[in-house]
Amino acid sequence: MTTHDETAGDRTWIGTTTDGVVLARLREGELLVDRPARGRFCGRESAPAIGEAPVVEGVKLAAVAPLPADMSERSGWYDRADRTVLLTQIPESYFGEPMILLAEGDRVVRAYALDETNLLDEDGRAVELVEGGLRVDGETMARSTRYTEREVTFVAGGVDLAGTVILPPGEGPHPAAVLLHGAAGGQRDWCRLQAAPILTAGVAVLIYDKAGHGESGGTEPSVFEQAEAGEAAMEALAAVPRIDPVRIGLAGFSNGMWAVPIIAARRVAAFIAGVGSPGVSMAEAEVHRRVKVLRQSGIGPATLDTVTDAWRCIFAIISDGPTDAVIVRLGRALHAVTAASDLNRYERPDYVRENPMLSPVPPPIPVSDLVQMLASERDPQVAHDPAVDYARITCPIFLQYGAEDTSVPVEASVAAIRAAAPHAEVRVHSGLEHMLNVLPRVIGLSPEGLMYQYHHFRYGHGVRAELTKWLRTTVTTQ
Repeated sequence: MTTHDETAGDRTWIGTTTDGVVLARLREGELLVDRPARGRFCGRESAPAIGEAPVVEGVKLAAVAPLPADMSERSGWYDRADRTVLLTQIPESYFGEPMILLAEGDRVVRAYALDETNLLDEDGRAVELVEGGLRVDGETMARSTRYTEREVTFVAGGVDLAGTVILPPGEGPHPAAVLLHGAAGGQRDWCRLQAAPILTAGVAVLIYDKAGHGESGGTEPSVFEQAEAGEAAMEALAAVPRIDPVRIGLAGFSNGMWAVPIIAARRVAAFIAGVGSPGVSMAEAEVHRRVKVLRQSGIGPATLDTVTDAWRCIFAIISDGPTDAVIVRLGRALHAVTAASDLNRYERPDYVRENPMLSPVPPPIPVSDLVQMLASERDPQVAHDPAVDYARITCPIFLQYGAEDTSVPVEASVAAIRAAAPHAEVRVHSGLEHMLNVLPRVIGLSPEGLMYQYHHFRYGHGVRAELTKWLRTTVTTQ
């Protein structure tokens, strides 16, 4: 294998070969090749010379272009006869690189820009952005008139936030939900994926750019600041024409479901609907995530026990500050982690390269330096117990989980929430991941990496319809 100087930068190319669509990414001097149709990812192949495009199976690949400048305006639903496609985006590089997504039914397919108007998706379909519509493999779809969108702004904690209210068909007044973000994908368009089954139930949705993202001001918010934003969004939503102000609830995903119960515990909400909702502290959820990712990489039990202890010490220092006992324990754990012979089985995916703080491997630095760094970044949100908030909530609650969730410890979360709020309706779906997505069998990517990069992505059968049905029964017809 040849490599080249990293100063040439990370790049991505795409093309179509006899294996279907092929993606090649230059990462840290290595060429990583994806063959989605064959379920093979991150295969290492010879890197091209600086300034040249790679050639795979005799095909010279084309450079992937930046996301089209008007993707925010184009994001939305497109119709033709009985067919509907959602075009949306994740414009930030939190997951490794910005993404364009096409959702139809239970499937979400990733697409890549060739230029400002032409895309190629991983199924090999040519997608053209045309005036007022979308052309998929030669079939033109018009922008849907089913939903009405209205831009809104509101203020939370002195920060100006920008959002979009999406209204279902009919004059209303409609029940509505404020949709709170997960930790990633801070701009509003990604939330359209979560909004779709809510809108199908006849419930309006407010999606917004999280503080520090998109058109919103401020900086990355804590879950407490997210709760302030959610409250302010509820107030803004109540003032929108065609919205029923007494039927405004909260919906969320992952990290946003720490903020949702905080809001509902201190003000009236008509309902709560959540996916991947933690019932434990952020610290415990992160320990679960990091250890599970390493387990999936083939790391052995002894090393996993050591990593678990190291992360628990790290989060204890972040939440409560250092103590002599915790520092000694952390030092022992880090020494054992450094000596572990199996941690090299873990390979960093793009989203960890982009966000090193997400790495499941504890930082390989002297314990004194680590303690000093952690003590200077105290953060009480990591120890916040959501069960305390759920115990104060009386409105209807509907929570959905994938039993194979990498990000949230499902059994512990469900037990804690059911103990705190016995009236909560909980559904746990076997074989599904954090986003209620199916786990396909592929080579070269972990389930988490596959999910966050939207390769072979499909929601579990019936899970979105399950949410729609619950909303219709509990909210829309009331």
